[in-house]
Amino acid sequence: MTREDDFIGQLEGYLDEYEGSTPLPDDVRDAIRARLPSTQQRLLRFPAMNQAMRIALASAAVVTVALLGINFIRGPTVGGPGLGDPTPTAPPTPSPRSMPAESRVLEPGTYVAGDPFSLRVTLTLPAGWRGFIPGPYRVDLRWVEKPYGVAFSMFTEVSEDPCHSDQGYIDPPPGPSVDDLATALANMPGIEVTDLADVTVDGYSGTQLTMSAPDSFAGCNLPPEGYVIWQLPLGMTHTMTPGERDRVWIIDVDGERLVIVVREPSGYTDEQRAEVQEIFDSIQIEGP
Repeated sequence: MTREDDFIGQLEGYLDEYEGSTPLPDDVRDAIRARLPSTQQRLLRFPAMNQAMRIALASAAVVTVALLGINFIRGPTVGGPGLGDPTPTAPPTPSPRSMPAESRVLEPGTYVAGDPFSLRVTLTLPAGWRGFIPGPYRVDLRWVEKPYGVAFSMFTEVSEDPCHSDQGYIDPPPGPSVDDLATALANMPGIEVTDLADVTVDGYSGTQLTMSAPDSFAGCNLPPEGYVIWQLPLGMTHTMTPGERDRVWIIDVDGERLVIVVREPSGYTDEQRAEVQEIFDSIQIEGP
């Protein structure tokens, strides 16, 4: 028997006495033999070792084996990763998907509306919504089965009187500030404006108000598009239906005036309102 075999026999005796019967696998034996030449002559020079010395020697061998990455003598710790197990990492957060340029049904998830819209708006949508960016001045989100939802717009043209389209738009148009537009909407004939309040949306300050259309448009001179409230630079208009209530947020985003509208037509339900509120609460805005 070689001195290496004698040393390994002592190690197995130690493991048997203090750890339970644990025969050393062959590759563990080979690993110990590979490390013995530099130390065995000094260790085996002593003809006899006391109990403390044997324990110390065996412990050193176990440490040597552990440092070599051989960790199956006793197995991994219960309830946690074993030696050599990879550290768990959190799954990556999926990047938001881009809002399309053409109207289509969207999968549930987080979307970003940017180019050609001059601001960057990120929000999370549930199932049952469609959305698109029709141009640089509007982002449009609607229920799949209903022609209303949430819109983001940038404009200056405000109707002089939505009941009489022949009067056109306010001339000169409202100034560039939040207060300028809020004042113009509050003074619009045929529209009741309530709930004026200062608000903050994603850290940007502004004004909130509620616009209510009359229950009937009888006697009005309306264009084909209907009861026009404002017009975007490329001609798209925002209209209201009889009895409709629109909640409006006018926000200053680093000098750009952003208008967010939640349309609540006649028959709007509390369930619809709660779903839109969740979308609204997810909004994140980045300036130009």
